[in-house]
Amino acid sequence: MTKNHRKEDIERLLSGESQYKEIWVELEDGQVIMALINRDWGWLMYLRNAEGDAGFSTINPDCQNPQKKIEYILDNGQHDEYPAAWAYPIDTVRAALHEFVETHRIPVCVCWQDNALGIG
Repeated sequence: MTKNHRKEDIERLLSGESQYKEIWVELEDGQVIMALINRDWGWLMYLRNAEGDAGFSTINPDCQNPQKKIEYILDNGQHDEYPAAWAYPIDTVRAALHEFVETHRIPVCVCWQDNALGIG
């Protein structure tokens, strides 16, 4: 996992030409945030530590079509689909990544669901 912990690193990764992006940001204290992006939409997962934490995933209460799925392609080539209800517009994803880097806390500009409780 690459430690992309500067805003410039995040912007460089977001500006890539690929439709699909997988971005990991790990802080020195072990906190991690990951973004999967498909063009103009993405979802985030936050881990308090990289080992054994079920973490939190974003949930978008304003989603207009929660049954819809969005395809994401991971860096290893794996194709995954996740509910559109987990996704936010790319500008919100960008803001959340920047907030994480600036505050070293789970971003409050998005809503979260606790993965330990089960997500759907």
